[in-house]
Amino acid sequence: MRRFWHRPLGSKLVVLGALAFLLSMLGPWTRVCVATADVGSRKCGWTTGFEGSDFGLYAAAFALAILVWELLPVLWPRLSMRGWPTATITAILGVGLAVCTLVKLIEDNEFQTRWAWVGFAIALFVMLVALLRVRHRWGTRGHDAEPPPAGDAPAA
Repeated sequence: MRRFWHRPLGSKLVVLGALAFLLSMLGPWTRVCVATADVGSRKCGWTTGFEGSDFGLYAAAFALAILVWELLPVLWPRLSMRGWPTATITAILGVGLAVCTLVKLIEDNEFQTRWAWVGFAIALFVMLVALLRVRHRWGTRGHDAEPPPAGDAPAA
């Protein structure tokens, strides 16, 4: 667990955001009502983020992929996952999460509850943090290499 806290802040935020997204999908995303034979009576229930459109399952798969991808260096310390290529893969997964969540909201566009909008906000948060990590890593690419030894002077 200690290795998790030594991860960069962006990585921790992405992991916690993906976990919060999966938990928010357990909430009632839509309220469904069906009319009955009695006049003026109806039966109502709710569906979770996993039910309804298949894009809810795709979004959950993206969130799980983000969790696995970001926790690999914690579970397997010898695996070196640094630099902008790793951040780019996280960003691609984050964009996939946000797009799948948006498509789910569009397809299940009836009687959505606050849980659906909270889930979409969390997906956007994960995507934006992942994209900011790419921007930061892109600016520092090439600086991750070790500097040359002090005794070697570059030839002019």
